[in-house]
Amino acid sequence: MSWPINLSLSPAAYPLSVVQRTVYHLAESVAVQVAVEPDCISLQVFPAHANLTLPEGQARALVLQHLNDFALRDQIDRETAGLREALVRAALTGCELTH
Repeated sequence: MSWPINLSLSPAAYPLSVVQRTVYHLAESVAVQVAVEPDCISLQVFPAHANLTLPEGQARALVLQHLNDFALRDQIDRETAGLREALVRAALTGCELTH
């Protein structure tokens, strides 16, 4: 494998917001060019610095690890949204700050 690393992602598995968070989080290590199409998000991953010592295989694994991490966080956030809203309402009711 050689630079750049090319990845094709399903927007259903990795929404654009997840890709953006991953790219931002890894900006110190890798530079990522993102192309969005209706059925695919394409990534081209480059070393962020000329003296980057991270092998391509490890860089690919690092990107995938962060994509999976942020996708899981996104899913948990969506699944617990109702609970968080109920807790906030309960807390505000106790403070008499409800609408």
